[in-house]
Amino acid sequence: MMIMSEQPGQIALLGGSVDRVTQPLLDLSLWDPVQQPVLLLNLPADEQDRVLHVVRCDPSRYLYPVFCVLQSPLSPMLADGLLPQLDERVPDMLERLALLTPREHPDDMEKLAWYSWPRAHFRLLPRWQAGCRQGYSYPLLDCLLGADAGASLPQLVSERLLQSEQLVDRVRLCNSCNSAHLNFVDVCPECSHIAIQAKPAVHCFTCGHVDDQDAFMQQGILRCPKCVTTLRHIGVDYDRPLEKYRCLSCHARFMEAAVQARCHECGHAHKPDDLVVSPIYEYRIGKLARHIAREGTHQLHLPLTWGAPMVMDHFPWLLQWNNSLLQRHGGSHTLLAIRVEHLAELRAELGLLKTQQRLAALLARLQALFRDTDVVCQYSDDQLLLLLPHTSVEDWQVLQGRILALNNVEGLDALTLNVKAEPLPTVLGDDTGLWLSHWLDGSIPDA
Repeated sequence: MMIMSEQPGQIALLGGSVDRVTQPLLDLSLWDPVQQPVLLLNLPADEQDRVLHVVRCDPSRYLYPVFCVLQSPLSPMLADGLLPQLDERVPDMLERLALLTPREHPDDMEKLAWYSWPRAHFRLLPRWQAGCRQGYSYPLLDCLLGADAGASLPQLVSERLLQSEQLVDRVRLCNSCNSAHLNFVDVCPECSHIAIQAKPAVHCFTCGHVDDQDAFMQQGILRCPKCVTTLRHIGVDYDRPLEKYRCLSCHARFMEAAVQARCHECGHAHKPDDLVVSPIYEYRIGKLARHIAREGTHQLHLPLTWGAPMVMDHFPWLLQWNNSLLQRHGGSHTLLAIRVEHLAELRAELGLLKTQQRLAALLARLQALFRDTDVVCQYSDDQLLLLLPHTSVEDWQVLQGRILALNNVEGLDALTLNVKAEPLPTVLGDDTGLWLSHWLDGSIPDA
């Protein structure tokens, strides 16, 4: 449990004085959050942003409330609000912070959950930065997660630590390097050269000659350079072609220039329709983050995406029902158990987020091995149960070999799979759930 000051109203002040009771600080290093759990900043904008960044990057102080007297560029992303909002927000924040049970070396998911849950006002906001490859960054994620912030965001959303709320912008990215640093230029649709020019043209009705208007001008009068006819009336003697642009490279004429997106990072050129469209969202706290913060523990869940996912409460009934059907009408099904060995140790070594990424890659490969009619159930953190209709002994033995072959796939070698199979029908007894637990723990011999 986090240690809070017995007087949570005490506020540490860094910067100019304000009209309320505070504990002035000469330097940020003197701030002790145990004594003054709230930090108030009254600094010039640049200095204030620097202090906010330092606090949110500090493993021992990033969770504590920080408010500002005046807004600065980073304060909406890294501070908890402005001075008028302090009295409203602080009591609830300190109460929730006191309920947290942080461990010494949190992973990325835990850090984000512990930060977001105590803040009812929490929003993860993007910021446009010219120096950022993809245009937008999330300063808070950069502070909490470091170099992995950009790559981790999609995973944090898919794992429901974050939930998209408001669409802020859409950016187009180079489909070669994912850079937002693009230059859109008009080019010739014939040769793609950038040397194009708007040149009005003239079409002589007498001989059909078409050329730039400059070629027809002689002593201030339009005269065809080919048939020497004086062109007095538009629509009678001549007209102007719709192709008003001319390429100075290939001399083609055209009505509209083509648009080309050129990447300043990698130099590749693309059609605008070929660019990657990336929506930029404002995010709020997701369900899993609330669970991690409140419960202090969290379940490693396997991201099931195929077949008919079923909750564990229903699976024993379905198994019993199918077994009874087979006993009465004949046929053969297979009960399959896939266990990921040493998952807790792997999580301790890699962290929850990277372990979830490995599991997602594993499940994507497993998905290719099964049918839509196969029923899948997560029995525990590290174990799947599958009911495979109409499979013979030969079928599941081949499938078992393919699953075990995933142990040798590069990138998945940290995950060790163990497979058990039981042909159906079999004798399940009166309590199918009890039979399942005995079968999985080895009390019942394998088929």
